Amino acid sequence: MMSLLNKPAPGFELPDVDGVEHRPVDYRGRWLLLVFHRHLG
Repeated sequence: MMSLLNKPAPGFELPDVDGVEHRPVDYRGRWLLLVFHRHLG
Protein backbone atom coordinates (compact mmCIF):
# COMPACT_ATOMS: atom_id res chain seq x y z
CA MET A 1 0.00 0.00 0.00
CA MET A 2 2.78 2.44 0.82
CA SER A 3 4.14 2.07 -2.72
CA LEU A 4 1.01 3.91 -3.95
CA LEU A 5 1.77 7.12 -2.03
CA ASN A 6 2.52 10.15 -4.21
CA LYS A 7 1.72 8.21 -7.37
CA PRO A 8 -0.94 9.09 -9.93
CA ALA A 9 -4.26 7.37 -9.40
CA PRO A 10 -4.93 4.45 -11.69
CA GLY A 11 -7.45 5.00 -14.45
CA PHE A 12 -11.04 4.16 -13.60
CA GLU A 13 -14.53 5.55 -13.97
CA LEU A 14 -17.26 5.76 -11.35
CA PRO A 15 -20.81 7.07 -11.71
CA ASP A 16 -22.19 9.62 -9.26
CA VAL A 17 -25.72 9.47 -7.86
CA ASP A 18 -27.02 11.08 -11.08
CA GLY A 19 -25.32 8.47 -13.26
CA VAL A 20 -22.66 10.88 -14.57
CA GLU A 21 -19.31 9.12 -15.04
CA HIS A 22 -16.25 10.71 -13.40
CA ARG A 23 -12.61 9.86 -13.99
CA PRO A 24 -9.59 10.95 -11.94
CA VAL A 25 -8.06 12.48 -15.08
CA ASP A 26 -11.02 14.91 -15.22
CA TYR A 27 -9.67 16.48 -12.01
CA ARG A 28 -6.00 16.64 -12.90
CA GLY A 29 -4.25 19.51 -11.11
CA ARG A 30 -6.99 19.84 -8.49
CA TRP A 31 -7.53 18.26 -5.11
CA LEU A 32 -9.81 15.25 -5.27
CA LEU A 33 -11.24 13.38 -2.29
CA LEU A 34 -12.72 9.97 -3.01
CA VAL A 35 -15.19 8.58 -0.50
CA PHE A 36 -16.36 5.03 -0.91
CA HIS A 37 -19.56 4.25 0.94
CA ARG A 38 -21.07 0.85 1.30
CA HIS A 39 -24.82 0.96 1.25
CA LEU A 40 -26.40 -1.21 3.87
CA GLY A 41 -29.87 -2.34 3.09
